[in-house]
Amino acid sequence: MNRGHAIVTGAIGGLGTAITKRLIAAGIHVIGTDRRAEDLDPWLEKYLSTEERAKFTFYPLDVTKEDQIATLGEKLAEQDIHVAYLINNAGIQANSKPWEMDSKSWHRVMAVNSDATFYMTRAFCKPMVEKGFGRIVNFASMYAYHPGEGQGPYAAAKAAITGYTRSVASDLAKHGVNVNVIAPGIIWHERLRGVLPEKVFDDMLAQVPAERAGKPEEIAGAVAFFCSEESSYVTGQTLHVNGGLYLPG
Repeated sequence: MNRGHAIVTGAIGGLGTAITKRLIAAGIHVIGTDRRAEDLDPWLEKYLSTEERAKFTFYPLDVTKEDQIATLGEKLAEQDIHVAYLINNAGIQANSKPWEMDSKSWHRVMAVNSDATFYMTRAFCKPMVEKGFGRIVNFASMYAYHPGEGQGPYAAAKAAITGYTRSVASDLAKHGVNVNVIAPGIIWHERLRGVLPEKVFDDMLAQVPAERAGKPEEIAGAVAFFCSEESSYVTGQTLHVNGGLYLPG
C-alpha cells in the first residue's frame, strides 16, 4: 500500500485523527496539516502513541492560503518527500437562513471546502502524475445531495467538490492517479460536543435506518480503501457512508 507519504488536511479534527491513525497503521508516513497548531501537543499526547508519532509529521497550514500550500510543497520537495496520497479532509460549516446568510460566512465555507480542495490538488497532483501513481480522496457530505436546513453554503461547497472530483479523475486516470469522494452522513466525534445541541443530534439520529451515528473509524476505513491497491480501478466515484440515511439511485 505504501507508495510514499500521505497528506491529511484537518488532521487534528475528529475525522482527521481517525484517518491519520488508520494510514499510519497501514505503514504510511502521514504529514498532518491543520491551522490550529496550538492544539498539536495535547492532541499528540491524547491520540498518538510513541510508535505512531514516529510516522507522523505536522505542518501548520491554512488551506485557504495558496502561498502556504506552495511553501509546503517546496519544503517537502527539498526533503525529497513524495506525496502519493492526498486526503482533503479539512472543512467547516455555517448555518443560517438564506435571507440572513452573510457574504463573509459564505465565502469562508467555500474557501475552506471547495477552494482548498482545488489548491491542494493542484499543488500535489503533478508529482503523482510524474511518478505514475497517486490517490486523492476528497470529502463531500450527504448534505451535497440531501441538504439540512440552513446549510446553503456547505451544500454548495460540497456539491462543487463532487463535480470537481469527477473532472479531475477523468484528467488523471491515464496517469495512474485515482480521485474519489467520500460523502459522510452523521458521524459522531469528540469535537461535535458543545457544537451540536443534543436535541438536534437526537432528531437527526432518529432518521437513520441503521439507528446509530457513524464512527470516525468507519470513515477512515473508506479512506484506506481508496488508498489501497484494491481500489486501483475505482476513480471519479462518490462513496456514501451514512447508515442508509441517503440512498442515491
